[in-house]
Formats: sequence, C-alpha cells, structure tokens
Amino acid sequence: MRFIEKTIVLILILTVFAQSVAGDNVPQVTAQFQLTNSTAYEYDAAWSPDDSAIVYIMDGLYGYELWTMDMATLNPKMLLQSTALLGQPDWGENGILYISDYSFKRDRHPNIWIYDLNEKKSWQLSFNKTDLQNPSWNNDSTKILYLRRVNYGYEIWTMNPDTYNNTLLTFFQTIVESPAWSPDNKKIAYSSDGDIWVMDEDASNIVQLTDDEYAQTDPTWSPDGNWIAYASDEQGDFDIYVMRPDGTDKSILINESRDQTDPDWSHGGNKLLYTSYQDLNKDIWAAVLYMEPAPTPTPVQLQTQIVVDEETKENISRLTIIGAVLAVLIMLFVLLKIIKGMKR
Repeated sequence: MRFIEKTIVLILILTVFAQSVAGDNVPQVTAQFQLTNSTAYEYDAAWSPDDSAIVYIMDGLYGYELWTMDMATLNPKMLLQSTALLGQPDWGENGILYISDYSFKRDRHPNIWIYDLNEKKSWQLSFNKTDLQNPSWNNDSTKILYLRRVNYGYEIWTMNPDTYNNTLLTFFQTIVESPAWSPDNKKIAYSSDGDIWVMDEDASNIVQLTDDEYAQTDPTWSPDGNWIAYASDEQGDFDIYVMRPDGTDKSILINESRDQTDPDWSHGGNKLLYTSYQDLNKDIWAAVLYMEPAPTPTPVQLQTQIVVDEETKENISRLTIIGAVLAVLIMLFVLLKIIKGMKR
C-alpha cells in the first residue's frame, strides 16, 4: 500500500514538473516588416477576419483615404477618399467600420460609418450631435463597441449592427480610450487615465491592470485570450508591451528609438500590426510572433529586423530537455532509496 502511495506522489510531482517546463511562454518577436513606406501618413491598421488583408488610413495630399492591402501580394487598394475626417477602421464579417465627420450639417461631429465590400459603398450608421470614436466589432460581428462623448469625456457604449439597442456601459467622467473586445466577447479592455483596465461586458468586475505614472493605451487581445498587447511610454517613447489579462507577466515586445503604437493582434495569433514612427513618419509595420515563418515577399527593404540565432535557440532547447530528464532521474533515485528504506 505504501508503495502505491509513493507511486501516486511521484506521478503528481512529475505532472507538476512537466507543466512548469512546458508552460505558456511570453510571446516573442522573430521578425518585423515594413508594409507601407510613402511620404503620406499611414496608420490605424486592422486585420480582416481571415487575416488575408489589412485595412488602414492614409492621410495624403488630397485628404483622408481608406485603403486595404492584400497580404499575399502586398498590393494596396484605395476604397474611399474624402476631404472629411476618416479614421479608426475595424474589419468585421459585416463590413469595415470607421469614423468620419462628413455630413451635410454645419455642426460636424465624428460618427460611425460602415463600408460594404460587396456593394463597394458606405453609409452612415450613427447620426449623433456629439463625437463618436473607436468603433469595433465583437468577434462574431453581432455587436459594435464604441466611445461616445458625454459632457467633457468619453464613455463606453455598445449597439447592434442595425444601430438599435444603444447601451451606455460606463459613466466614469474621466479620460477613456481605445476599448477592445476579448475573443469570447465576455470582457472589454480599455485605457483610462493612462492605465489599462478590464471589465466584464456589462461593465461589472472592473480590474485595473497597470498603475504607474506612464501612459498606457491601445489594448488588443491575443486570439486565445491569454495576452493583451498595448502601447506604453515607460521607456520614454511609446513601445509595444504584452501582459496577462490579470496584469502579470508584463514584458516589452517591440522596443525602438521612436514611437510604436496602435497594435492589432491577428486572428491567427502569430502576427501583430502596429504604427511606427521610425522614419519620422507614420507607417504600417507587422511583427511575426513566436516561431512562425515570416511573410514573403516583403514590400520594401527591411528597416528593422530582429535576428534570431536558430542554432543557439536549438542548443538551449536541448539543454532544457536534458536538464528536465536529469531532474526526473534524480527524483526517481531519491524516491527508490526512500522506498527501500521503508521496506527494511
């Protein structure tokens, strides 16, 4: 009986040890690629639902433009051009959301619009006499999350795609920015007063994830819900960080000499879009995460690239495996000595 008990203890020890060795590692960048490189500003990039294309804004010579880029060919295509404001696009199954202050009224305010890719035209979803910002689809395109100005600040709202059922979720009366759905649509991450917060979809269970003197904004969830990427100026300029949805395991992901903002995690989980100011201009870049192969071909010569020594990484992996095997053998030897002593 004692031998059986010892065997069970050994199995439990090995199970815990194996879990610690094969734990969920912090995402790492294996390569970075510049996707746009013009004299105009290009920013606010977001992935299509199947990650086959991106949508972004170009602030050009003749006003604002809404563009897409096919990720297989890297060919850009302009969808809209306007002298009125265009910004903050988000691509869902039902079309591309964006904000614009185009209106026939004299008192212009940013409102939510949608571009239909099938009919190749757009129409206005909201007609508010106050500013709306940051529209985004939830992950089954059944609800729209957005910011609406209330008094002197923005609050978080939701509405149905048919513009009905407008619901006020918060009344913080402070600076609120960039709300983002979790992959299961059950939580919302957002920035408030320079920190990242998370709450349930009904605005309950509010949790503060960061609490310091730095500015944190633009949260975006990994598709498995295990990580939140965001922009922070902790190093002096804005860089891209990641952390757990409970605020733990904070780590810098992209660290350059100038601002990197507006991260958007791909639905497949292995790529991240962001806006870079590396060339003293706003350009769209993509980072490849984990060990997935980098996309080819590249649209322009790489300006920044993280070089990975594959041989070194392979050696480290082998050492980890050898160490784990040795640790298991040592534990087995100790336990066998204990069992022999008990038999005597």
